[in-house]
Amino acid sequence: MSLMRRDDPFYSMNRMMSRMLDQMRTMMDEMALPLDGELTVNTTNPLAIDLTTDDHNVIVRTAVPGFKEDDIHIDVRGNVLTISAESKVEREDNQSNWHIRELRYGKFARSVQLPEEVVVDKADATLENGILTVKLPKNQPSPVQRIMVKARNLLKGGGENKS
Repeated sequence: MSLMRRDDPFYSMNRMMSRMLDQMRTMMDEMALPLDGELTVNTTNPLAIDLTTDDHNVIVRTAVPGFKEDDIHIDVRGNVLTISAESKVEREDNQSNWHIRELRYGKFARSVQLPEEVVVDKADATLENGILTVKLPKNQPSPVQRIMVKARNLLKGGGENKS
């Protein structure tokens, strides 16, 4: 709650700064780090994801309708998963009178921090009916094992004192 009065000269400046920060937060949410390492902004349609875990896996799902498996790239760097896809524009038809044209083309990407360490070598990605499912096995810590302590007698002669 703001205690500023509307007739305060800083009131409008404060509102303007708040709106600008909200817009910057929205832009930052839409930023993604694709495989080529350049930071790009996708303002039209960032990939929405579902991220869940079970006892053995971190599971990420995203809708990628119209993409083939060759169009989709999945990369893990450290604990950041990046899914990117690129769709090419079909032949440009300048002879048609477009009434609605909403299909989007271009590069789409999404990076997300994974909640746990995973074993990338054993990851599995499937594409079924436009839904990409990535299963990343959790890096299981080694089980607790008991190590027996062995005592050694370091004194020769059983500890007897020879005088």
